[in-house]
Amino acid sequence: MNTGIRPAPRGFLHFLCVTFVLFVCTAAVFAQAGTDLQIQALIQRLQDQDKQIRLAALKEAKQLGVAARAAIPTLALLLKEPADDVRESAAEALGKMGPEARTALPVLIEALKDRGATVRSNAAFALGQIGVEARPAAPALGELLKDPHPWARGNAAFALGRIGEAKPYLTTLIGLLKDSNETVRRDAAEAIGRIGVEAQPALPALMELLKDRSTTVRRYAAEALGRIGPGASSSVPSLIELLRAPEFVVRTHAAYALKEIGLEAQAALPVWLVLLKDAHAHLRSYGADRLGELGLAAQGAAPALIEALKDQDQFVRISAAKTLGKLGAAATTAVPTLVELLKDQAALVRASAADALGQIGAGAKSTLPALTLLQHDQAPIVRLAATEAINKINR
Repeated sequence: MNTGIRPAPRGFLHFLCVTFVLFVCTAAVFAQAGTDLQIQALIQRLQDQDKQIRLAALKEAKQLGVAARAAIPTLALLLKEPADDVRESAAEALGKMGPEARTALPVLIEALKDRGATVRSNAAFALGQIGVEARPAAPALGELLKDPHPWARGNAAFALGRIGEAKPYLTTLIGLLKDSNETVRRDAAEAIGRIGVEAQPALPALMELLKDRSTTVRRYAAEALGRIGPGASSSVPSLIELLRAPEFVVRTHAAYALKEIGLEAQAALPVWLVLLKDAHAHLRSYGADRLGELGLAAQGAAPALIEALKDQDQFVRISAAKTLGKLGAAATTAVPTLVELLKDQAALVRASAADALGQIGAGAKSTLPALTLLQHDQAPIVRLAATEAINKINR
């Protein structure tokens, strides 16, 4: 039937496509030109004779961050300004530039000896943000660890960790773990953690920090112990105790640390079972995943894992199903609950349950009718899991 509507000529369609592309490219060019003009205007204001205008421009530079990288040479010059507040803001703005601020390295190193404590602190932070390319700053940062101002000490420790030069200053950093300022203790712990396995002399002080009154300090102390790895095995009992801390972030990093340090299967089972009952879904899922790494040694966790299949969080259900699947034939008691999960609303849960049944094998033969129905599921991942499970069970 002729509708009377003719397709657009091929040449016309080509014309429209080319026009659209040209429009997009032109818009991008104008947008970039507008940005360049904005940065040039900002640089001019940074050089204005009126101090208030310079300070307002510095505030804008901090907000723009790396987008204002073209202003870095001007910001470096402002680090030599007589006014303390201008130098403070200039150092802070350079800290927002990340590695791009490496061209300002000489003046930032010089600023570590500035008369203003905030300038010294901000300069140290900026050097840390630059990263490994700021390694020439290490000696000056090492000196700054003894600064009377806590912000300067803390940011010096932070920077040494980020530029990969904390090891030569390990003794001083261990001393800072007992600093009266919690930010300094936190930054020292982070820097020590970045040293890795060679930071073992810091173990006693880091373990003491696990009892710190500051949540943040305890979190970074736990992370540092994890970074040291198996050499921090003496901290395992303290970290296990930390799994009962009221703060989620502390429990999380204690768990991460225990994984990195490593636990023998017999000792690991009760630890990960504790996590399986945690108030936070992320840690319940993490505990189930860790149990999965134990293989058949996790058989004693089967009842708790079956209970976790009923968890309100889908990712906990998925992790529990995957771990039960790894137990293979030893997880036949989970079959009835796994069959129920084949009807779960979440496709990934259905797929994980099917996969677990397939790994259980012959012990899950009674589930074949349910798995056959699942081969018509709307989700491809579920259909595939069901088919593979049927094949495994029928072997």
